[in-house]
Amino acid sequence: MEKKTFLILLSIVVLVNSSGLFCDIFMEDSSLYAIISKSFAVSGNYMDIYVNGSDWLDKPHFPFWVCSLFIKIFGINSFAYKLPSLLFFLLGLTYTFKLAKELYNKEVAWLATLITGSALHIILSNNDVRAESILLGLIIPAMYYLYKLSLKFSIKNVILGSLFSAAAVMTKGVFILIILYSALFLNMLIRHQVKDLFRIRWIVLILLTFVFVTPELYAIYNQFDLHPEKVVFGTTNVSGIKFFFWDSQFGRFFNSGPIKGEGDHFFFIHTLLWAFAPWAILGFTALGITIRNLFYKEKNKEYLTFFGFIIMFTIFSLSGFQLPHYTNILFPLLSIMVATLVWRTKSGLVLKIIKYSINTYVVVFAIFILLLEYYFKTERLIFSIFIIITLGILFIYYNFRAERSVLKYIILGILSTLLVTLFLNVCFYPRLLKYQSGSQLATYTNEHYPGEKILVNYNDWILQYYTKNQLVDIRTIDGLKNEVRDKSTILIANEDFLGNIKSGNLSYNIIKVFEHFHITTLSLDFIQSESRAKAISNFYLLEIKSLSQNPVH
Repeated sequence: MEKKTFLILLSIVVLVNSSGLFCDIFMEDSSLYAIISKSFAVSGNYMDIYVNGSDWLDKPHFPFWVCSLFIKIFGINSFAYKLPSLLFFLLGLTYTFKLAKELYNKEVAWLATLITGSALHIILSNNDVRAESILLGLIIPAMYYLYKLSLKFSIKNVILGSLFSAAAVMTKGVFILIILYSALFLNMLIRHQVKDLFRIRWIVLILLTFVFVTPELYAIYNQFDLHPEKVVFGTTNVSGIKFFFWDSQFGRFFNSGPIKGEGDHFFFIHTLLWAFAPWAILGFTALGITIRNLFYKEKNKEYLTFFGFIIMFTIFSLSGFQLPHYTNILFPLLSIMVATLVWRTKSGLVLKIIKYSINTYVVVFAIFILLLEYYFKTERLIFSIFIIITLGILFIYYNFRAERSVLKYIILGILSTLLVTLFLNVCFYPRLLKYQSGSQLATYTNEHYPGEKILVNYNDWILQYYTKNQLVDIRTIDGLKNEVRDKSTILIANEDFLGNIKSGNLSYNIIKVFEHFHITTLSLDFIQSESRAKAISNFYLLEIKSLSQNPVH
């Protein structure tokens, strides 16, 4: 690959990964993290985490600190919440290049950077933002400086290695150190660097990492350990320090903590097939070859990437908690392995695997867009057709051009994933997000009822993030009657509560009806426009008349 080609492809990768910056935030985890970040920025209290007025002990503070800073600068909007994740992703991409170049050469580094940036779930996660993009931007720099430290001691390597490690720990928990240390120390062990394992530099690294983690320890100690009377997870005497060091992650992996889950041990294997598309088959091939090389005289140049990936991937698979975005932080390591496979392969079998796996994914992508456009009807048909035609042209061009280099299939894979994710971010998600009632309600009430107190009878984190109004939680008819005794009030209600209002003989007007669907758990009934009405529910913006007025409804 020429440098010019790399820079052009990298520019497109960055643009497509940025294409979801202005889309609404998605419900559930993304919106939860958004309201916590908003609460920090609005209240100025950056130590205590509250959700719906209650103490919240689950995730560490670092992502919320970062996002709240951007919300403080850019205001309460989608861009402010999503931008820091994109910037950390770009930092991770930069250090993917640096790590791959340090381990191999610039050609492998170029390939690894583009493969990471074009993996399907990486791009989707830069729209549906959680903590993984920030975590990716911390783990890979940490691994880079730890690897450099294993080669030579320097103040820069030990400080930056411990600083990035600590920030990663304050993002997702101490299990992050498993990825870093298992990758580093097992690589040194298999490369016969046993004596280097006992250098004092590692003690300095661990101590500095602990020092840099103290802001997190201070925050959770003050919120929880100093207040054993607080009820957390349905009980008292909950230690935030213990939760941070054990229950938060290890308790989940061993299913022994207060938060439990049930999982399929093969979940991440089949998840990888789509999440790491179109590189998954090549990833499995690279893993297989590396495992074989462990037991043959032919050895890999390094095993840092292999152990960094396989140890954590195995732990994920054995745990009861299994979500697709968990794997994103491992993709740079697998990308380096795939890039090495592509760069050094001379095997006819591997060349065929590269060709046919990439072509299969391109065909699947085209069929996926066609089916989604046909059944869902995105309202941007012209752009969808343009993407499908472009996919077809690229497929024909790269398969039938005279050049016999395997690089043409890699470029085809990169461009095909960028096209399908561009379709999702530009055509599919904007249409889908119209059924996320919280953001639609916030937009409407901000415009038509600015600064007013609005009653809400259910919990909606999306609404809480985007609203500029004072929201008051009302769950009972008696509570509603107290609020409207002397003054008419605006209420947002679900269908069940509307029925209670009718039976309670309250006078009301329906201002607007908002269609709603849980957009992060799609169903066939919802996808098909003909049956969509059966899948959606309604939320109502109501004017509840004061009790002093005569009933009119």
